[in-house]
Amino acid sequence: MSEAKVLDYNRNEVRAKLLRALRAATKDYTNADLARATGLPLAQISAEMPAISDEYRGRLKVSEKGDLLYSFPQGFKSRYKGFGPSLKRVFAAVKKSAVTVGKALFKVWILVTLFGYFFLFIALALVALFGSIAMQGSGSSRSRNDRRGGGGLGGLWLTTSLFDSLIRLWFYSELFKSVDARTRNGFGYARRERHPLHKAVFSHVFGDGDPNADWDSVLKRAFVAFVQSHKGIITLPEFMAISGLRPQDAQDHITRFCVEFEGIPEVSESGAIYFFFPALLAKNVSVSQRVASSFPLKRLKRFSSNEPKLDRTFRWINIVNLLFGSYYLYNAISIGTNVVVHTAQGAALKGGLTFLYSYTVYLASQIGFHSPAVVLGWMLGVAPLAFSALFFGIPALRSLRLSRENEELKHENMRKVLYSAVIANPKGFDHRTVTLASEDVRPTSAQAVQQELQHLAAWGAGEIAADGTWIFKDLEFTEREADRVRAAIRESDYAPTSTVFDSDEKA
Repeated sequence: MSEAKVLDYNRNEVRAKLLRALRAATKDYTNADLARATGLPLAQISAEMPAISDEYRGRLKVSEKGDLLYSFPQGFKSRYKGFGPSLKRVFAAVKKSAVTVGKALFKVWILVTLFGYFFLFIALALVALFGSIAMQGSGSSRSRNDRRGGGGLGGLWLTTSLFDSLIRLWFYSELFKSVDARTRNGFGYARRERHPLHKAVFSHVFGDGDPNADWDSVLKRAFVAFVQSHKGIITLPEFMAISGLRPQDAQDHITRFCVEFEGIPEVSESGAIYFFFPALLAKNVSVSQRVASSFPLKRLKRFSSNEPKLDRTFRWINIVNLLFGSYYLYNAISIGTNVVVHTAQGAALKGGLTFLYSYTVYLASQIGFHSPAVVLGWMLGVAPLAFSALFFGIPALRSLRLSRENEELKHENMRKVLYSAVIANPKGFDHRTVTLASEDVRPTSAQAVQQELQHLAAWGAGEIAADGTWIFKDLEFTEREADRVRAAIRESDYAPTSTVFDSDEKA
């Protein structure tokens, strides 16, 4: 049978046969065992087993004779097919859509509420101030009081004018920009690029998303560059150094990469497992050593992209809303509509600290509210207090989560530095020489390096020597065997041959 015939097959049928054989097995199978159980050619088995291992979380073992064994300790429950995975994908899609829509609506509500209440409270305070002055100068005459704008349509007009002015300031002035950021037509000043106000508020409350959202693509590029610069060969410890993943997670990822990049798990003559990606050697452009040896680090998450001064401004605005909301709610409960006092000069609004509330009740009654205390208690008390709690609570909770997530990112980045250093000297690694220079790779715990070393030693048969250095016999053996296999590979055998057809060539 020709090679083309062997490789021309129905993948679904081959995988179904292999799964039946694996499910019936009482022990781990080699490719030869699977060939006997299924009658399939070895080329087809070698091509499809990486995909099956990925789907069913398979593990690789090496027998005493050096044979590669496929192991499935978690059984044969697919993580891609079936009702459960399909339901998870549907639920994830619905959840993502709902979160996106809900978040957008919530952001709009936050923007409108934060500045709406702030401007309204400031406007009411100014109206009350001017009304107090007008009342003091008007005596007890109702007609003169009305003419001077102490209430009724005059007070309503003043409230509307002030609110309109503040809205104009928000939209059209440079309220939250420094002088350097303003545009001065005719004087050669250019406007700096800044976040619009609504985006700055969103950033303060919700942050700016995941800075490592494209990490899967970044990791794949680093992986391919390493493989191409190391003759198509990569070991699991080397992949751990590139990805920062611990052994079990690294095994899952590299199995998936075998499927995506046509890799083959192989065993050296002495029994070391490595992964060979011959398809990635068909390259026309060489990979620089700098690119191949620079493993990317994940970026830490920031609280927001705003300047600290702007974030503080938002907090102070919310504090103003919080104080005014507490003030109105307290007075709505304790005073209600009892805002008028009778003096020798006649009826007057309660003064002192309660005057703003009393005057607001008076304006509300003039507008036509039948139960102004109840309306003000809910609109100017409960609502802004609830909003203020959310405005403070969401960033506070996000800050706590951010600290925890950044600590995990630091650990992952630190593992890259640590694993790379171990691979460079597995026979005498001295952890005391490891330098964690930047914040990105420096966890808070002083014992982080030691703990990761112990975890790596449990997996890679590491031991501590008398002088305090570490000896990783398994890692040293694996890397030595990988280097021996690389030395026997001629990249020219896999490089593209000369062009025999060019679609752009003119006839």
